[in-house]
Formats: sequence, structure tokens, C-alpha cells
Amino acid sequence: MSSKSALHPADVIQPEWVLSSQSLHSSGLTIEHQVQPSGECEISGGLTHHVLVFELGNVSRQVIRMDGQEHDSSLRQGDILLIPAGVPFFSACEAMDEVLAFIINPFFLEQLSLAADCPQAERVELASTFKHRDRQIEWIVRSLQREMQTAALGSRLYLDSLTNLLAIHLLRHYTLQPLKQSKPEPGLGGLKLNRVIDYINAHLEQEIQLADLAQVTNFNPCYFASLFKQSMRISPWQYIMQQRVERAKKLLEQHNHSILEVALQCGFNSQSHFTYQFRRLTGMTPNAYRNR
Repeated sequence: MSSKSALHPADVIQPEWVLSSQSLHSSGLTIEHQVQPSGECEISGGLTHHVLVFELGNVSRQVIRMDGQEHDSSLRQGDILLIPAGVPFFSACEAMDEVLAFIINPFFLEQLSLAADCPQAERVELASTFKHRDRQIEWIVRSLQREMQTAALGSRLYLDSLTNLLAIHLLRHYTLQPLKQSKPEPGLGGLKLNRVIDYINAHLEQEIQLADLAQVTNFNPCYFASLFKQSMRISPWQYIMQQRVERAKKLLEQHNHSILEVALQCGFNSQSHFTYQFRRLTGMTPNAYRNR
């Protein structure tokens, strides 16, 4: 990695090079059909984004320097070049070059890794790749090209699906260190369970619906409730109640809140409901707990 500041791709790519552009996944991935002029380009601080370049034409000679390696060769239609974020590079081309460029925000790959229960999600590093051919990438790119040209019903969803396939393929085959999925656990996986618990703790003073928790994991509510109980041995509702009572204990020990204030700050809709649940779980009333 270079000590110089990385540049955003938009600061390097000239508008007149771009024939068309399509942003997907909330701008986490952008596809640009470009015609790049002949000449030299040097990015000594690297780019803020990963860039996958798919060759659409044929170039008699191109020189690429990246990661301490130099490649001086011709390019054929279907060749790919992968420039990881933050990696300095130099390129010199004798003629105009038509490419499809995939500009990928590293955060998008991290989020995709998290969704796949990858424990190394925050350490995703792609490998520099020169003049490589990959049938899977070629199939995805050709499918994307056709879909962008037709713009048929459901086109946006189809493009999202194809670019997800592309990103997952990069995570599987183009990282410096192989990424491993967390070992399957009974119930919710560790990452999803932690997200649910964090959500509960952040919203204890509010009404929490089963659907809210299920949405955090992208499961339907019934399936989520079953998985949660497998992991925690109690239902989501029971866990929420336990956490509310635990928070109430801490507030009661401070002696600067009324019983009603404690009840409301812990998500109970009334003092009587709070007292009932507190006694059920601790064997004493909130007032008795405070004065013990």
C-alpha cells in the first residue's frame, strides 16, 4: 500500500471516456462502459475502490505495473485486470481501449462478506490480477451487457443479482487470503445473533416487535423465532424481558429515578406491568429491590 492519498475513481476517469454508466447496490458497485484513450496513467497512491476491468476489444500492446510486477503484452477480448483498492499502479497503452469497468466500494464487499457469515469480513483484500481469463466472470459480464441493453421487466433486480454473483465470485477466488465461512451453529449464526442482541440493547426503551428482530436477520418472523430459541434456549420475548429487568436493576440502584421513570426507560408501558414482570423474574418488587 502507498503512503500517498488514494484517489476516488471519479477523479481519474474523464467523463468523455464513459459511454454509459449504471450504479447498483446503493452505489456500492458501478458498471461503466468506457473507451480509454492511448497514453499513460499513473496512480501513485492507488484508488479508494477496487476496479475490475473486462477487455471488450483487442489491444496490441499494454504495459501494466502493479504490486512490484510489470506486464508488457497484448490484450484480447475477455481478458480481465483486477486493481485492488489502495494499490499503486501504472498503465501505458499504445491505442484506444474499450472496456467494461466494475468500480467496487470495499464497504460493499465487507457487507456482502458479513451477510455470508464470514468472520474476516473487515479484512477483505483482493489480489492484483493481470491479463487473466475467467469463464465465470465472462459469463456474468456478457449477461450484464445483454441485460443493460434490453432494460426488460425486472432489469434492476436481475442486474443486482448478477453483480452479487460477481462480487461473491471475487470473494471466493480473488482474495489475498482465502475467506472462510463461520462454522454452522444450531440456531442463528454468531454474527446474526450478535446483530439481534445489539438491536435489542439499543431499543429496549421502545416497543420491539418480532418482525423488527426478524428483519435484522432477513428471516421471516416464525423461522427467526425458532432459530433464536435454538441459540438462546428462550424465546425472543423472554430474552427482551430479561434484558429490560437487568437494565431496571441498574437504574434502581442509582436511586435518582422514580419507579415509573425506570419502567418507562426500560420499555414497560406502565408501572404495574413493570412491577409484575420484575417480581416474576426476581422474586421481589422494584421498591423492595431498591431498598434491600
